[in-house]
Amino acid sequence: MVLQFFRSSGHDPIEEIEAILVGMLRDAHVVYQTATEAVFGAGKSKEAKATVKGTDKQINRGQEQVRQMLMVHGAVQGNLGTDLPVMLAYMSVVKDVERVGDYAKNLYDLARYGADLTVGPDADRLEETRSSVGAMIDEAADIFESVDLDAARSFLARGDDFLDRCDDEVKAAHASQGAVSDAVARALFYRFEKRIAAHLMNLVSSLVLPVDELDYYDEDKDDR
Repeated sequence: MVLQFFRSSGHDPIEEIEAILVGMLRDAHVVYQTATEAVFGAGKSKEAKATVKGTDKQINRGQEQVRQMLMVHGAVQGNLGTDLPVMLAYMSVVKDVERVGDYAKNLYDLARYGADLTVGPDADRLEETRSSVGAMIDEAADIFESVDLDAARSFLARGDDFLDRCDDEVKAAHASQGAVSDAVARALFYRFEKRIAAHLMNLVSSLVLPVDELDYYDEDKDDR
């Protein structure tokens, strides 16, 4: 809603910021793929650690760059009253993109602790969740880049169901009777996956919601 208007207003700095945000999401996908490969059988390695940490630093630099550009744009733009909503929106969504990278990085910690999610009767379900979130990261980047409002609404509608499924899996891990280490690994995995999905939903919601309604999809539905 609010971002669509400014995308059509011809502000080059805003377009550059959008490109940085999409690039940060692409980097977050690299972190996610590397981290989940490690926890799904590949195990920890110096190469994987370097990719996860190095790419996460790139994401952090992107966040800093976006904030700096927004501050400069606000300082030099004569029509600040008009641009203020989009500036506030981007200040919000850049945090969400950075958090996607952080939670993807957290998944690598499970490999560092020795977790292997390819072992166990729920391996197929875990792999399905892993694939779903990887696809969600790419889809969110595509939606944001193309400003596809119909796709954004569909993404948000499907996202709530996914968050509920993650909650159910965390509860199941808590109630499980197997090894404590297996239960902890699964509870953390689903928790991190839920947080990634929720922050992606925050980002995508910026296309269809006013500024004052942003930043709530990472909360429980009853608290929004």
